[in-house]
Amino acid sequence: MTQPAPKTEISLVAGFFVLGLLLRCWHLDRESVEHFDEGVYASVLWHDGMVGSPYPAREFYAPPMLSGMIDFFRIVPGVSRLAPFLPSLLFGSLSIIVFWRMARAWFGVAAGIFTAAVVSMSDFHIIYSRMALTDVTCLFWIATSVYLGTVAISNSSFRTAVLSGAACGLAWWTKYTGWLPLVILTSGATLWWIWRGRKVIIALRVLSILATIIVSAFAAFAPWLWRLQAVGGYSAVTKNHAGYAQSLSWASVDAWTNHLGQHLASQFWHDGMAGAISLGTGMLAAAWYRWNSADRSTGNGTAGNGNEAKNSGQSAAGRFPPRWLMIRFAVASAAMMVFALRVWTPWVLFSLALGGFAGIFLWPVLDRAWLRRTTRDLSPTSEGALPLSRGDLLAAPIIDPALGYCTTLAWFCGMLLVTPFYHPYARLFFPLLASVWLAAAGGVSWWLESNLSVARHPESATSQVKAGGTWGQRLLQSLLMVAVLTAVLQRDEADELVVVSPAELFRSELYKDRASIDRAARQIADVCVLSSLGEWKPFRLPLSNGETISPGKVLESRAAATQNREFTIEERAKQKLIVYGYGEPALLLHLAQSGLAVTPVSHLNLAEADGSSPAVPTFLVIGPNAKRTPGFWPDWFLQDRHFELVTEVRYEPGDVTLLDLFTPKWLSQHPEVSTQVFELYRVR
Repeated sequence: MTQPAPKTEISLVAGFFVLGLLLRCWHLDRESVEHFDEGVYASVLWHDGMVGSPYPAREFYAPPMLSGMIDFFRIVPGVSRLAPFLPSLLFGSLSIIVFWRMARAWFGVAAGIFTAAVVSMSDFHIIYSRMALTDVTCLFWIATSVYLGTVAISNSSFRTAVLSGAACGLAWWTKYTGWLPLVILTSGATLWWIWRGRKVIIALRVLSILATIIVSAFAAFAPWLWRLQAVGGYSAVTKNHAGYAQSLSWASVDAWTNHLGQHLASQFWHDGMAGAISLGTGMLAAAWYRWNSADRSTGNGTAGNGNEAKNSGQSAAGRFPPRWLMIRFAVASAAMMVFALRVWTPWVLFSLALGGFAGIFLWPVLDRAWLRRTTRDLSPTSEGALPLSRGDLLAAPIIDPALGYCTTLAWFCGMLLVTPFYHPYARLFFPLLASVWLAAAGGVSWWLESNLSVARHPESATSQVKAGGTWGQRLLQSLLMVAVLTAVLQRDEADELVVVSPAELFRSELYKDRASIDRAARQIADVCVLSSLGEWKPFRLPLSNGETISPGKVLESRAAATQNREFTIEERAKQKLIVYGYGEPALLLHLAQSGLAVTPVSHLNLAEADGSSPAVPTFLVIGPNAKRTPGFWPDWFLQDRHFELVTEVRYEPGDVTLLDLFTPKWLSQHPEVSTQVFELYRVR
């Protein structure tokens, strides 16, 4: 047995990084801008150049970082079509590296490897890494800022503090919640100093480092703060966002619990095979590395010691750790993966996180490993125990685990308290999820180190492990077999056991087609051209009983009759017409890319004042977002006489878009809402 070199850790993390990159880039042809916010951020691709100014109120949705990156990637040859998604793809993939470094520094190599696996294969993170939204990119900068901030405090480095503040500023430039690192670091560092840090660093030094981070962050964000003065300042943005938050009152307790339940339901909704596999794979990779790195038969000159052979629990003298310990790790890894398949990955992660918080506090094996790393102490941890190896020191945390523990605890508790007070958009769960990842990684590392610590004591391995194992091991193996069988065997509606095929068992929901809105936009564009040419005239057909066929049915028939009539972008652009979009920025993007002249509108007063028809064929398109906009229906009932229905086009939005329109419970009870409708009207 030989100890793995540090490059082995790099190889494992690189493998998870490549896997995560492939999972995020697979089937990008199925992606399109579809979500409302995606349409706002990607409006830089058409609105800014056409009008000469940003999309209306875009500064209230987010600072310009994401839109700026989308605009940059538009001019990069070969990737312009993917420009809206490249920022999230890039920073979503780089997040694997950042969370690895952070968990590795705080809780050791095992935690870093486990976190790299979990982040790389997280279904939730992968889905949002393939969208033109701010959340994944902002999370990258938040994690970078928090990591650098803890390094700055641990090393008492003002230079690193400036870098931490700059990263926070970039997070702030990406999303208005980018200031979160300031709160996380301040609360975590304060808790750490009160608990343990005051013994090694004076309060003034900690406050100075935190002040440097805060000043650097505000300095980086200051240019945008100045630009916001034109729209009422940062207070106007805060007021707008406050409309999505719950007030602090007894009545808000029910809303808090309800919103937390919806967040968890969204996590379960997005949970898939990749996330469950990541737990078992990450645990196994971390355990294998840690088991090998604990080998004391090389690197310290103590191999062959009789006492070592006596307590190794293996047939070969002088070997530690024993093989039965790796078997235990492997069984635990398999059990974790199987349980995640049965009870959802988020529950397992939450359990690991809570276990990590409790274990790290009650049994400080990670603290002891860090102290030994700093002093290069290989001596036995207690009388009669086996000494440590060089690999044990290399696998230990880099900075004080207590600082990482306090930061993670403050991060977790703060996000758990605050997140449900906001409207339960699924993507707002990311900051809380990040703290769960880190706490779970700490829990895994603590468990591995605890097992290794116990195995070093003579009383833990005084007898050879029997081939069949102890009764406890046999019981665990039996439970694992039952769990595997229940994961494969499921009951159908007739309550009969059926075998689920591997293809069905490993079916992925990550790559659902989100290009439906793009196809719908092209169909709407062709109908607009036909209508402007006088070749598409909606009407009602009387039936024999005096009733009429609904215009939608007639229009569907017309659409079927002309479905082969498709125009090129150039042909559409030559036709003089204009399309107004109410509350559908994503659709407007695709209509603009189809060659039409389009513009957003926030009112329905589109008819000519004298009642005459517009000189240029004018259309209005509305969809699910418009119908949910406050004030739309009263305005519609006043103006509907000026609109003539031209066609209805159905499309199937992705789950992320639907979960912003409906709750997970409603979606599960009403599968018909997975098909939404765009209505095209001509102004008369």
